[in-house]
Amino acid sequence: MAPRKLLPILVLIIVLLLAALIWFYPATGDFRAGNPFWNGLTTFTVQFKASTTESLSDLPLTPKATALILVPYTQLSEQELEELKSYVSAGGTLIIMDDYGYGNQILSHLKLEMRFAGKPLLDPLFNYRNKWLPRITDFSQSPITSGVKSIVLNHATALYNVSETEALAWSSSFSFLDLDGDSAWDPDEPAGPFPVAAYTKVEEGYVVVVADPSIMINSMMVLDDNAAFIKNIVEVQGKNPKVMIDQSHLPREPLDEAKGTIAAVYALASSQMGTLSLITLTLTLTLIPLWWRKQKVE
Repeated sequence: MAPRKLLPILVLIIVLLLAALIWFYPATGDFRAGNPFWNGLTTFTVQFKASTTESLSDLPLTPKATALILVPYTQLSEQELEELKSYVSAGGTLIIMDDYGYGNQILSHLKLEMRFAGKPLLDPLFNYRNKWLPRITDFSQSPITSGVKSIVLNHATALYNVSETEALAWSSSFSFLDLDGDSAWDPDEPAGPFPVAAYTKVEEGYVVVVADPSIMINSMMVLDDNAAFIKNIVEVQGKNPKVMIDQSHLPREPLDEAKGTIAAVYALASSQMGTLSLITLTLTLTLIPLWWRKQKVE
């Protein structure tokens, strides 16, 4: 067979191999459930047998005995905010883990007073290795803090407008909010202690707010009592809830876009019209050489 005739076949093989490599390579984005690396959530996903959701419209209509983990790094639409409100009001547990994202948009829509500060929380004394990893040792008496002596945060922020009955954990009095980003405390910058976790009842459900989503990534789950703290949060309304991880409000990386494109192509190809189109294309490519050969003979 002539090299020029082999070229299309080689191109097709290379495309299929690249598609397979992209499809089977694990996700690498922050807080992705399928990411087994330091910044992913595979440890959490396996421990809680969690499922993922790519749309808040897929939330269960009867959400009791369920918990939704939400890291709101992209803005939510009005419809999505209403879906979250309905989910909580009907008995679901909404766990908002945020630092510099859109958590306040959700809290405002739920008409809650508490807010994320949105500035880095640093602690030069009570920390794990450095001031960006504050160690939290002050907890309220609550089922969520049962058995928890210390947790470690990672590039966290703080909460404000939190009542004493809502607060679950506080940073130390040596902590501060780095408003100007110079990693050093200045006299005009707020000093701790600050609430870093809180919860409240909303009609039939609960909203749990944690000022650091990184506490549940693979590399952080193993530190101090982080795993126990997260387990208590997930089970605030009872043991063994159905856990869901929202993936629709995380920034999409090129690998995520490529996987999405492959999934769309596969969905199209596996449809009735797509299958018919593939058969037609295959027959056409098969018959073209025969047609050319016939033309040459004539």
